[in-house]
Amino acid sequence: MRLRLLLALLWLGVMVGLASTPSPEDPSSGALANAVHAIQYAVFVLILLSLARAVLPRLPATVLFVPILGVALLVGAGQEWYQSFLPYRSANPNDILYDTIGAVGGLTLGTVVATLWQRRGQRQLAAF
Repeated sequence: MRLRLLLALLWLGVMVGLASTPSPEDPSSGALANAVHAIQYAVFVLILLSLARAVLPRLPATVLFVPILGVALLVGAGQEWYQSFLPYRSANPNDILYDTIGAVGGLTLGTVVATLWQRRGQRQLAAF
């Protein structure tokens, strides 16, 4: 569990570090930047889901979906607020949209995998 918590904090640090770097002026970088937002948050929520499942192993992954999505949205909004104070960055509400898309995609993937894994384990126990 401690390793997962450390990984979540490290990934959060990576995300803040990326949010603190100057934004490229090239307009063609928009699609890449949107993809980076989505990927960052997909990985972030997968780490949070893994951490939550380690802390609360009997709780179904589907129950964790909304609280983890809420944490991701708060982090995304906090990053945009933080960027509004940087002279070389600006707050962009569209970034929160791509953060949300990534978070929902990551949570959907993680929830499906966790549910299938849990069912597989139940079937193996029933075979004994």
